[in-house]
Order: sequence, then structure tokens, then C-alpha cells
Amino acid sequence: MLIKCHAHGKFYTIECPVGSRIVLAPDGEMALQDHLVVPLNGKEIRIPADPPELLPLLAESGNFGVTLVGEPEPDVSLAGASCPDCGEADVTWLQVRDDSESVHCDRCGVDFESPVRHAGAVPSSDITRG
Repeated sequence: MLIKCHAHGKFYTIECPVGSRIVLAPDGEMALQDHLVVPLNGKEIRIPADPPELLPLLAESGNFGVTLVGEPEPDVSLAGASCPDCGEADVTWLQVRDDSESVHCDRCGVDFESPVRHAGAVPSSDITRG
């Protein structure tokens, strides 16, 4: 089973072993949370959906039978982003901060403004060219 997981402004494709399943918490049940159930050595391992970076981290390390497939793909907030300090443009080294207005470069440690503004952004199809 392949699933897509979103964390830090990136989409990760993760391969799960046969028999894995996603369990969604019922609406209004604060004590329960969404999770992935993975069969491993005759047992079922629950991997919570929160924090969102947990599943990609486990998949990258190959733990619990889940594996990362390919490279992370940026969402629109990282499209065309590059670090102004070191020039890094590879999305695997960039991550959107919680406020979605800044991006952090894992390579050099610099935080910079996101190239896409979410509030009040005008779609490119609405821009008239003179």
C-alpha cells in the first residue's frame, strides 16, 4: 500500500507492508487520533498521525516496515524556493515553518520568507500583462 503524507511543506510517498491500514478517529473523539496500523512480526504497530513528521522519519530510516519512495515533493508553498544564503533549491533540504510564512534551510540553517504568500495572493491567471 502506498500513502502520501504531508509534513513541513512536503509530500512524502511511503510504502507500507501488506495488511497495513489507516484508522481515522471518529469526529469529536479528542482522545483518539488518526493513525497507521502496520503489521510487524505478528503484531500490529500503531503509528500516530501527529506529529506529522514522525511517519516520514520512520520511513526514511526504514523502521517498522515502512519505507520512503522517491524524494519528497514540494507543495505550492515551496515551488521555486531557494535559500538566499547558500542557494539550496532541493526541497529535501527545505521545510516550511509552522507559520507558513517562512522557510528553513536544513543545509545552512537560514530562515527566509516563503516565495508564495498565502494571504491575499493573486492567482497568476488573474494578472493582466501589459
